[in-house]
Amino acid sequence: MKRVGILGGMGPLATIDLYAKMVELTDAKKDQDNIPIIIDNYPQIPDRTAYILHGGQDPFPFMKEAALRLKNAGCEAVCMACNTAHYFADRLVEDTGINLLHIAGIAVDAIKKEYPNAKKIAVIATTGTTKAKIYENKLVENGFECVQIPENLLENIMDCIYKGAKANKLKEYVELFNDTIDQIQADVYIAACTEIPLFLPYAKKKDKFVDATLELAKAAVKFSLEK
Repeated sequence: MKRVGILGGMGPLATIDLYAKMVELTDAKKDQDNIPIIIDNYPQIPDRTAYILHGGQDPFPFMKEAALRLKNAGCEAVCMACNTAHYFADRLVEDTGINLLHIAGIAVDAIKKEYPNAKKIAVIATTGTTKAKIYENKLVENGFECVQIPENLLENIMDCIYKGAKANKLKEYVELFNDTIDQIQADVYIAACTEIPLFLPYAKKKDKFVDATLELAKAAVKFSLEK
C-alpha cells in the first residue's frame, strides 16, 4: 500500500470527514487492511477565502510547510481537505513536488460517470472557491454549464459554512441550507466545500448531490491500493 497524506485543519471537522470516508471506503477485515494515512491537522493556516477576496494573510507559506511535512513523512500522494485551498494547487505542486489529488477534477469526472445526461451544474462552495473558478473552469472544459449563483444565495451558503459547520452549529443552519438549495436550479449540485457534505444527511435534494469529499476519498483509497 502507498502512504497518503491529508493536508488538513481547513477546517478540522472537514478533515475528520475526509479521513472517516477513506476508512469507510476501505474493504478492511482487520486493522492491518486499512491504508496508511498521515494527517497534518494545521488549523492555524490563515483563511483562504479572506486572502483571495480581501487580501488577508497569505495561507500559502503555511500550506507549503504542511505539504513538505507530509512529503518528508513518505506520503506518495496528498489530499487537501479544503476546496478553496485548491486556488494554490498548481503553485503548491510546483514548489514542493507533491503528488496532489485534485478534488475538483476528481468531482467533475464523477459527474460524467454518474450523471451522463447532466448539463447544468451548481457549485455549492465558499465565495472564494466560486470567485476563483476552481470548479467552473474544469466544468466548462468538460462541456458543462456552470450555474451562476446570485450574491444573496452565496451569502446564505457562506453562513451555513462559517456560522453553521465551522462554528459547530450545523443543525441550526439546516433549514437555511435547504431553502437556499431550493432556489438554485441545476441538474447536479457539487458539494464543493468540505463543510457542505456535513449538511447532506439533512438535505432534501441529496440524490442530486455529488460529494466532492467522498469522490476525493475514493480516489485516495484507489491510489493507495493500486500496485
